[in-house]
Amino acid sequence: MISSEPHLIPFRLIADATGTLISTQDENGLPFAVKRVFWVFAAEPGTERGGHAHRTTQELLVVLQGRVRVETETRQGERTFQLAAPNHGLFIPPLCWITVHPSSDAILCCLTSNVFDEADYIRNYSEFRELS
Repeated sequence: MISSEPHLIPFRLIADATGTLISTQDENGLPFAVKRVFWVFAAEPGTERGGHAHRTTQELLVVLQGRVRVETETRQGERTFQLAAPNHGLFIPPLCWITVHPSSDAILCCLTSNVFDEADYIRNYSEFRELS
């Protein structure tokens, strides 16, 4: 069953004198099988991204560099998450409105449960409120 609320998922760290490794393999450690991966970076100061929800797609947001504030809204309410390290991912369920505020040096990696499909996006906030 898909969780209906956004939440942080810790990743296993392997650290030694050569550096730190964070890894998952197949769906181990992830809430879904990954079908798409993309990165967002080089944001201008004050940039706001997101402003949408998905009908069926699940996402996992991982900050690789910098800081990202993610505002979420579901039928259960609103929550804000601060992402500042790659050892946690933020799970975004379907029907969760997100607004993303990256620092100018942020690199945000997004893993999704579906390939890109514009029809899966809810870009109108009023429509989102009716559905959620």
